[in-house]
Amino acid sequence: MKLYSKASVFGAALLALTTAFASADTIQLGSYQTGGSSLGNGNTAVAFVGSSTTTFALSPDGVWAPAGANSVWVSNNAGSGPGGSVVEPTAIYSYTTTFNTLSSNYTGSISVLADDTADVIFNGHMLQAEGSIGADTHCASGPPNCSVPTLITLPSGDFLTGLNTLQFDVQQEIAQTGLDFYGSVSSPVSTSAIPEPGTLLLLGTGLIGSAFLLMRKRLA
Repeated sequence: MKLYSKASVFGAALLALTTAFASADTIQLGSYQTGGSSLGNGNTAVAFVGSSTTTFALSPDGVWAPAGANSVWVSNNAGSGPGGSVVEPTAIYSYTTTFNTLSSNYTGSISVLADDTADVIFNGHMLQAEGSIGADTHCASGPPNCSVPTLITLPSGDFLTGLNTLQFDVQQEIAQTGLDFYGSVSSPVSTSAIPEPGTLLLLGTGLIGSAFLLMRKRLA
């Protein structure tokens, strides 16, 4: 094998190792109920902040927009959605979910639907005030008409290394109440993309072998 061929093998092996360490980390986010399937999301089930942490899946029933990708409509009461028999008292109903990141170097966004309207708070920072999600075809007090989600950016400066918290303060005024959100966040580098030990050993052996062959060629 010619010298440049061995160098190419060495370079290819090094590139494969570098690429393995440089893959992006993406975390899918979405609302789902206590005890329900995570639907492939990297966040926890939506918890109701109140007398109980249990949340339930709701059906839009053709009144609200369908739930977004990898999400379901949720509420603290299974009968509070369209067609349900429960009308929650006028109040603020808070929901939370958490997810973990490998660093603070993430960016992303979520789409939100909330009836009647909601504050969106990320790691203690207000991203969207109630009333913004709550006009016209978004969600409003009175007859439910949640048909267009609001896109909300999660600022890169608000991410924390480790545990991150999303909070939704849903304002209930009349009739049905519920929450739906979905989206994703990502970072350029992920330790989850690092190869398993067996793969690392194989790559390392290839690098060492290529280097040895190059040295022999030079000494010959």
